[in-house]
Amino acid sequence: MALAANQLRLTLVDFGMMLAPATFFAALAIGLAALIAELRFAVPRMALIVPPILIIVPGIYAFEAIVYVNLGSMLDALQAFAVCSFVIGALAMGLATARLLSSQ
Repeated sequence: MALAANQLRLTLVDFGMMLAPATFFAALAIGLAALIAELRFAVPRMALIVPPILIIVPGIYAFEAIVYVNLGSMLDALQAFAVCSFVIGALAMGLATARLLSSQ
């Protein structure tokens, strides 16, 4: 599931979608796939959601923000932090949307 969701995100980015919306759709796919697996195999949903989400977390942008702050380049640091924040927000919104669609 992690491989498919990350590949979906990277494919959407390659086709021109911005990173945050592509991450939203990948997180939505993870949430829906976890719902199906939970109903079919009686596996806890959190056990299926956490590993794929960890792969998508934007660590490089968080690291860039820290490096740019240390270098004194505040505008670049703010830009990297904003991208990191938008992607993390998109992860949360995608999982929340999947949860709302499942209505459980």
